[in-house]
Amino acid sequence: MPKSVLCTCRGFSLAVPVLAMLAYVYWQQPASSADPNVTNAILQKCVNTERAAGRSGRVCIGKVTEPCKARAENPHRDDKIECDEREFVLWSLLLRKEVAALEKRLDPQQREKFRLTQDLWDKYQSDDCRLPYVLFSRERAEFAGPACTIELKAARALQLRTWRDALSVGK
Repeated sequence: MPKSVLCTCRGFSLAVPVLAMLAYVYWQQPASSADPNVTNAILQKCVNTERAAGRSGRVCIGKVTEPCKARAENPHRDDKIECDEREFVLWSLLLRKEVAALEKRLDPQQREKFRLTQDLWDKYQSDDCRLPYVLFSRERAEFAGPACTIELKAARALQLRTWRDALSVGK
């Protein structure tokens, strides 16, 4: 099978679960949940403020999940998992935005190399964050797996933002 067909199929198979998660989180929000536009704005503001102050933005990781889990109306395991899902979606969206923004600054050769390394990073992140489901009980893995994914997606988004900012300074 040609390489381009393999990449397209693999990319599609990786995109389907993410798209399903996005649809679930945004369409099935309970009445007591935070408005996704508000939580997205909170996260964006945090990252922008941290970056403007010359910091990495890592303190923004958990800005949605932790307050959500601490709310009195979210005492159950499923509520806490939903909090993780919300932050996962927000960092996924931010990562996608940073990938696109960085790609715009690259020449065709750089862009191709970046896409290859991003594909490798996507596979690493996916494989690494499946490990808690092998190591731990279901109950513990239901929190460790999403926490891993949030941490890695957030760190990658922040890394790409740093690289994009560095390219802007150099021009």
